[in-house]
Amino acid sequence: MTPRAVILLALAGCRPSLAAPPQPIPFDHALHLEIELDTGSLVCADCHPGAVRGSRAGLPALSRCLRCHMRPQGDPPRPAESMVRAAAAAGAAFHWIQVTRNPGHVHFSHGAHVTRAGMTCAECHGDVTRWTRPPTAPVAGLTDMGHCIACHRARGAPTDCGTCHR
Repeated sequence: MTPRAVILLALAGCRPSLAAPPQPIPFDHALHLEIELDTGSLVCADCHPGAVRGSRAGLPALSRCLRCHMRPQGDPPRPAESMVRAAAAAGAAFHWIQVTRNPGHVHFSHGAHVTRAGMTCAECHGDVTRWTRPPTAPVAGLTDMGHCIACHRARGAPTDCGTCHR
């Protein structure tokens, strides 16, 4: 990748996917979304608190993981679980690295898309139930204005520039 391409990607708010960013644990979305609790199955908003009503979905804090993982959950326990408890015992925090980021001039609200438009997470993020590791690169549709415009047109949502660009 040329230096110019790296600069253009940085200006666009995207990370070049030269290598997967180091994440605090090898989080397995597929495994977690299979789990049945007394209250039902886990959903995206259980770990991403802003996904339904916020402008940003947010990345889970260690305290959210500890709601279930204060004790081993499975037989045999998975190595990542002990990493959660070790981080908590050390008083550390998880520092997730967000791999998809909109440029600063683009406004996106999860709340508007999920609550008002009734969209599911999978419509933009793809089939997260198959992710066995954290994402290593931006999801292409999330950084492509053409994808967003096509979706807005298909749903009859506004397409004037001021809707998303501030």
